[in-house]
Amino acid sequence: MQTDVFAEIAAGAVNPQRGLLAEVTPPKLPRKYLSALKSNANAAFKPLPKLDSEEKLRAELALQRQRYAPFLRNLAPALPSCRTIQRLETFQWRLQTPADLADATLPQAGGGQWQPVQVPHFGGPIGRATAYYRTVFPVTAEMLAPGALCLRFGAVDYRAHVFVNGHYLGSHEGFFAPFWFEFSAVAREGENVLLVRVENDAIFMGNSPWGQKEEGDKLYGATGLGWDDPQLGWHCCPPGFGIYQDVTVEARAPIHLADLWVRPQPELQSCELWIEVWNRDRHHRSAAFEISVYGQNFRQTVIRALHHTPGTRIIPGVGDLEKPDDNQSVTLAAGPGGNLFKVTLPIPNPRLWELDSPWLYQVQVKLLSPDGAVLDTQSRQFGMRSFRMDSANVPRGTLYLNGRSLKLRGANTMGFEQQAVFQKDYGRLVDDMLLAKIGHLNFWRLTQRPVQPEVYDYADRLGLMLQTDLPLFGCLRHGKFSEAVRQAEEMERLIRSHPSNILISYINEPFPNAHGNPQRHLHRNDLQAFFEAADRAVHVLNPDRVIKHVDGDYDPPSDTLPDNHCYCGWYNGHGLELGKLHKGYWIPVKRGWQYGCGEFGAEGLEAAELMRRRYPPEWLPAEDHGAAAAAWSPSSILHAQTGKFHYLWFDTQRSLPDWVRESQRFQAWATRLFAERFRRDNRMVSFAIHLFIDAFPSGWMKTIMDCERRPKPAYFAYRDALTPLMVNLRTDRWAFTADEVMPFEFWVCNDTPAAGRHLRLRWQLEQGGRILFSQQKRAVVQASRSVFQGCFAPRAPAVAERTPHTLRLALADGAKVLHDTSVEFAVFPQSPPSGQARVSALGDGLARKLLHELGVKPAATEARVIVLDDFAIYRRRAKALERAVAGGARVVFLNLPPGEYAIGGSSLTVHPCILRPRQFVSRATGHPLVAGFQPDDFKCWYDADAGFFTPLLPTVFEAEGWRPILTSGNGIWTGAWKPMLAAAEKCEARGSWIVCQVALAGRTRHNPVARIFARRLLGMAGD
Repeated sequence: MQTDVFAEIAAGAVNPQRGLLAEVTPPKLPRKYLSALKSNANAAFKPLPKLDSEEKLRAELALQRQRYAPFLRNLAPALPSCRTIQRLETFQWRLQTPADLADATLPQAGGGQWQPVQVPHFGGPIGRATAYYRTVFPVTAEMLAPGALCLRFGAVDYRAHVFVNGHYLGSHEGFFAPFWFEFSAVAREGENVLLVRVENDAIFMGNSPWGQKEEGDKLYGATGLGWDDPQLGWHCCPPGFGIYQDVTVEARAPIHLADLWVRPQPELQSCELWIEVWNRDRHHRSAAFEISVYGQNFRQTVIRALHHTPGTRIIPGVGDLEKPDDNQSVTLAAGPGGNLFKVTLPIPNPRLWELDSPWLYQVQVKLLSPDGAVLDTQSRQFGMRSFRMDSANVPRGTLYLNGRSLKLRGANTMGFEQQAVFQKDYGRLVDDMLLAKIGHLNFWRLTQRPVQPEVYDYADRLGLMLQTDLPLFGCLRHGKFSEAVRQAEEMERLIRSHPSNILISYINEPFPNAHGNPQRHLHRNDLQAFFEAADRAVHVLNPDRVIKHVDGDYDPPSDTLPDNHCYCGWYNGHGLELGKLHKGYWIPVKRGWQYGCGEFGAEGLEAAELMRRRYPPEWLPAEDHGAAAAAWSPSSILHAQTGKFHYLWFDTQRSLPDWVRESQRFQAWATRLFAERFRRDNRMVSFAIHLFIDAFPSGWMKTIMDCERRPKPAYFAYRDALTPLMVNLRTDRWAFTADEVMPFEFWVCNDTPAAGRHLRLRWQLEQGGRILFSQQKRAVVQASRSVFQGCFAPRAPAVAERTPHTLRLALADGAKVLHDTSVEFAVFPQSPPSGQARVSALGDGLARKLLHELGVKPAATEARVIVLDDFAIYRRRAKALERAVAGGARVVFLNLPPGEYAIGGSSLTVHPCILRPRQFVSRATGHPLVAGFQPDDFKCWYDADAGFFTPLLPTVFEAEGWRPILTSGNGIWTGAWKPMLAAAEKCEARGSWIVCQVALAGRTRHNPVARIFARRLLGMAGD
């Protein structure tokens, strides 16, 4: 019998290391109840004004520009350059043709149809494609005189092959790293021709998201800077290509400075300067340096003109023969090619690089000839800071900045910051970083790609931390192991000088069993070997680098900080159920570790006005009112997900403005729920919303700010939830019945290193602006921790009708309110007695359970409502039930399993809910049974057995001619969705049939809406 090797691999694909994972359960809270009986009028407070509008944000941005302007200064003395630098901007560009393959000299000679472009330049096509960039540039005698001519590229995406005057200089693979070639031997005085052949490729997992079937060898994450094309380029994932950073011709001395890196050691009040020197000659040349260190954004001279001649001592080898130069001190020379010299420099009483005070130093190095002449100069800004992760003490994974524990609160980026640099709009880049700081974000995850050096430079100056990812997504191709290690090394070289970059990651969302293609990609064991190899390569370049192997691990564990992505507030059930998340559960992680959530978020459509100005007209309805507007769906917008996934969370809307309003309202709700839950979790040391700012009018609409920097409501929700020292309210319920106990958890969440000793909690219960109750107590505030303060559990007040209430909680220092929050909830009147309800139950399960909850004693005879929970009963009694309906009875089917059914002469098909059971169903049908209910009433119903809210809709159905009562939608992950029924009625002459797939049994005692709806369903009057 022939063995299918790959089938065997697949059968055993589950990582055996999964046994190291442990479920994360909610913390066990002490039984600590706060006073709910005696009100204290002195505890009442006035809520703080909120930064909650675009106008207020613009005003705050103006203040922060002034606040951080001093840190953008360069106060160090000017350092003259010894290089002649010529920037090449104007090129001719064209795609490769068959004629080029027949005659390789054609592009060099300028043959073919070219178009002018300006570099930086980036665009399509995606997949396998080749383009040529050609330009003519002058070389003067003065440029030839120094002895070395270099051609430097900031970065080229993806493979670059470089020719000058027809001579091949070399190649480079990768899209983010700078590279250069020396070309003195082929240069000529006067005009020179530069030709760059740039090759694109499909990515490791293939280009199927863009309609291409091919796979390729492009090491690429799912982000890019995009380009201004609504059909392809606006969405920042398409893997385009081009020379998208600067190109320069530089005349240098034959021996010159290649790179500077300062390794800060603030605890030693010193730093280690790494000087890389390149020697074009084939023989050794002496190297000496003049080193100065200044304050860059503050005035200080730390070291002035320190002369350093590198030297070392020759150490005899163990067991080696004795040599004449053993134990001798020698002067070090620069040999051919690259050389590295290290110098320790004192920095007494250093000004530390901090988030609120990003002090920067500048080192200036002059390379000296033997006679003291300056051959080359270079400077580098640096910050004196330390950043480390504690992997030894349990719980492992605590992060420290300058010796103080720190938690990362941030956002993902996908192109906006790259576009700002691409367009040379550095003022926008500064504002974007300030908008992040205003929003209480302390870091950006540069998602799945290193970016241009300018992003890191400005983050250094503004005190914003960064995480840089190697551009691996999902898998690593066989045969690309060493290439990935090489690019990890390039990534570290690019970012190591920047105090802002505190963390790196190697891969986004690796999939089990090599994404089902172990013949193409590395299995997890081999991927772990890559992590170890990359770690070694990176730590050679930067011994202090903190590394998180994986961001969003679908095949855990790794040996570093666990990280999972969780979208259960949009892709329903992703990671874990939303109610479990809100309760305090988390995805299983490696025992003994803290953890992070690298991505979470929900879509919020852009402003209607922006869409009207900038979207292709065919994406939008012609008008905002009328039948066409009502029939329009956001699915008409390329890559928008709201048209499908709104069924999981909110009602279908009937106009473009309504879609915008409701999608943004939901996005803000989900953002607050996630961020506040993460703040309460002391093991959640890092999280980042997906995403911050859109690069184009329609990219990833999960952004909380659009491409014109207008905030969505989610920006303000996130900002409030990231307040460093804040109070928080948690409840599993937002609706109560009069006289019912209403439990609310009070928390103080502190991300600062200071503990508050004399702070107080103040809280008040309001209705219609009137304070019904207020009280206060001393707050327990611990440094860098969230602390449960107690449970406030008053009884719901008596009401005659549904009445909205507000509970407010504040943290105060004496009379000064430091932060306050609130939660809105509704109180319903108690239901009238069931009376002589004429309801019968057929079946021993859900039907009888529901009647028991409602206090209904089943009628023995002449029932007007018959409830079934077993379709087999209907099959046996179909004729009798049909007669009952004809006589005016209502037959209610509860929670039919998936399958095909015939009821009352019509066909009905029940489907499982795609993306798991739902937390929401829509009541926007106009049916009398849902009259008066509000949009979010059928959402997040509390489950007393679970202790948190659980899904209420496991299945949906289709039935021709049935009248909708409650609705949802269903479809496939990548395709279209359509409306489906969650509850519906088929009327006969006098009676009716009803199918209800919404889980009612077990929910009516703690969910007033479920109770009222169930009573209406059973024909009980009074609600």
